[in-house]
Amino acid sequence: MDVSRKLIKQFDSINKCYFPLLKHKITTCVKCDNKKFYTSIEKFEKTCKNCKTRYKITFNTLFHNVRFGLLKAFHIYIEIIYKKPQPRASELARRYNLTYKTAYNFKNKVIDNNSFIDLEFYLMKNQLSDEEKLYDYIVKTKNL
Repeated sequence: MDVSRKLIKQFDSINKCYFPLLKHKITTCVKCDNKKFYTSIEKFEKTCKNCKTRYKITFNTLFHNVRFGLLKAFHIYIEIIYKKPQPRASELARRYNLTYKTAYNFKNKVIDNNSFIDLEFYLMKNQLSDEEKLYDYIVKTKNL
C-alpha cells in the first residue's frame, strides 16, 4: 500500500490531525512575550502561563486560518509530501472541491515548509495511539 494512502487512512478525523500538532512549539506569546505554555489535550489549546492567552494548536502553522478545514488541509499536505509524483494543483482542486487558486497557494505553502511535520516518523514512534487513549479517557471521565 502506498504511504500516502496509509497516512490518509490513519488521519481520518479532525482530532487525529490535532495530535501531531501538539508537538509544535509556540515560541513566544504575542501579548506578553512569555515563552512558557500549558498544553490542554482536551481542548487542543496552548495557554500562556503568564497572561493566560489561549492559542489553538494550529496557531502559527501551515494549517493556521485554513478556510477549507483541517481535515482537507491535512490530506492535501500528505498527498503533496508523500505521494510520488507530486499531484498538480488542478488535480488537488478537483479532488477536494477547491478553487484552483486556493489549491495552488496551499500547495506552494506546503512546498516552502516541507519539513514541517514528519508524519511517518510520528506514526512509527506510536505516539498517536497513546495520545488518543489519553484524549478518549479525558472525554469519557468528563461525560460521567
